[in-house]
Parts: sequence; C-alpha cells; structure tokens
Amino acid sequence: MKQQGLSGVLTILSLGLTVSSQESEAAEAFFSKDGEKVVVAVQYEGGLVEVALASGEVKAAPLPAEFAEKPAIGSVARGSDGEALFLAQDAIWVWQPGSDTVARKVCSTAPVVGPSSVFVSTQPGTPFHDYLFVTGSEEENAISMGTFYGRKPGSKEGFVPVFTRRASESAAGAFSDAGRLFFTCKGDLWEGEVAPSDQPEFDHMGTLVGARIAPLAILNTDEANGGGLWVENVCPAGKWIYTQSSGRHLAAVMRTPMPAKSLFSFDYDEDYSMAKHIEVMSQSLAKTEIITDELEGIFGFCATEVEGKPKVFFCTHSYGEGTGPAMYLWEGSGEPRVIGHLPAE
Repeated sequence: MKQQGLSGVLTILSLGLTVSSQESEAAEAFFSKDGEKVVVAVQYEGGLVEVALASGEVKAAPLPAEFAEKPAIGSVARGSDGEALFLAQDAIWVWQPGSDTVARKVCSTAPVVGPSSVFVSTQPGTPFHDYLFVTGSEEENAISMGTFYGRKPGSKEGFVPVFTRRASESAAGAFSDAGRLFFTCKGDLWEGEVAPSDQPEFDHMGTLVGARIAPLAILNTDEANGGGLWVENVCPAGKWIYTQSSGRHLAAVMRTPMPAKSLFSFDYDEDYSMAKHIEVMSQSLAKTEIITDELEGIFGFCATEVEGKPKVFFCTHSYGEGTGPAMYLWEGSGEPRVIGHLPAE
C-alpha cells in the first residue's frame, strides 16, 4: 500500500494477529546530522554498526571485552556531538561513529533494571539539555510512579524517576530538534514535556505532562484474531513525526504532521477542552500518511530531514543469499528501496 490518508484504514483493517502492545518499544537507530549515515543496533549480533547510505558500506563499532558474549543492545540515541549512546547490561555506553576507539561505559542505569530505551534532549536552552532519559522500572518491590527516568549530566546520584500519573505505559520517548517531547503510550502517539519538580522533598526530577495527539493504534478482533498494530517508535523530523508500528508478523511506517504547538503542557491554555482535543486528533488522523504497510517486521527504524528533504531508514528480516537483513531507505516519495544488507549472522 502506497502513501494514503489513514482515515478509513482504521475502520476496515482486519488482521490475524496476536501481540503484546509492549514488546520492544525502543529506538534502535539514528541518522548522522548530515543524513548521510545511520548507526544501527544489530540485535541478532549483539553489536552496533555504522552504515554509509550512499555505498551501503557497514562499519562495526569496536566494543570492549564486556561484549564478548554479544549481549543485546537495547536502544541507541544520538548525543549532542553526534556520539552514539546505547543501552546494554544495565548501563549506558558511548561510541563516536567512524572512530576506531573502543566504546566505553558512561554510567549505570541504576536504580533502573533492564531499561528498554534511551533518549536525550540535544537542544541548548531547554530545561533538560543533555540529560539522559531511559524507559524502565526499578528493582522488585521498589516504589515508583514513573516509567521514564532521567539523569543530569555528570550526576553521581543515578537515574531519578519522572512522576507519571495514569500513563504508566509511556515509552520510546524522542525529542525534536526544538526540544519537544513525543512518545508512545498504549500504542498511540503522544506529545508532552517533563515539568521540572519544585518540590525537592519528593524523590522525582519532574512530572510527565502530556496528551494523546494521534490515536494510531490499529485494534480489532474476531474468532481468529486478538491483536493489531501498535506504535512502538517515534522519530520527529522537520514538520513530521515518523512512527513505526508493529504487530505479529506485520509492521508499518507512517508519518503524522507535527502540531504547530503543544496541545497540553504544564502551563497549558485555560481554553483547553475536550472539543479542542478531539479537533487536534481528528486533524492528525486526516493528514497521517502511510509510507509502507507491506512489511512482516522491521528493526533499526529512524528518520531525519536535511534541508527539507526527508529520509527514513529501516531493516527487515528478509535475508539475501549469504547476507543479513535488508536495509531500506525512503526519500520522500515512492516506495522504500533496498540499499544493501547487514552482515550475515
């Protein structure tokens, strides 16, 4: 299915699926600032690679001895200086793309155990510039009201929870270049912010304030079907928010227009209403475009926009003869095209 409006699709799609809505909500790739290269976490190899889009050349990141057993790399994000920040072994590591210098450990994710995603705000002048954020939970029996945790640059105190009320499935956060925060919750697209805490007596760095701006989850049921498609990754780029939706043996890539301003924030307008909220969601759905929905499953999804030109990258689990997963690139029109393959297992 080529690009088209999403309205109508939501009401007629019926798929034989059974899937949990929280399987793997994490950014697994990012574009370089110039849009010419992509860094991808290769799950089946337990490694990290840099891909040159023009040539398809793949360079493996040199990893330290701790990675000899190929532990899973759960998520990767681009830092302010273009560095790759990635999750593995309950810690955040850093590698400078293109460098032969071995990746090094930045910090533990404690008290968070088994974090699923990492994201960072790289916009100077924003309240949480260069803070590291992860999605996860604490040790068993720990008391916390958050799924997002943040860490101040250079902090020795570890990650601190973001107070989250009635949105406990928030995940896969991503900041736009302007510092706006988008994330998933229950399979839909949300926008919000972390309102800094003014109550130091409470053990949290701030409060998650936000609202659903696009109900993109595809949900349906029949005698052989108990599932659908859930938004698992978000990537704001230019005037769009690109999303990856996944289900059982099915995946889709879409893009939704970025609202001119946040619908709901810490100092939201007093004229906020249910009617206004419905209007925003309706406009988002009406203008959402499906880039592709003919995929059995993808990973390594990311998007960017350079000088007004969009790019979307992802990998499928389709293997060539003697090669690894296929790498796809979409550049604003037509169908995504194969630009090469990752190394074989």
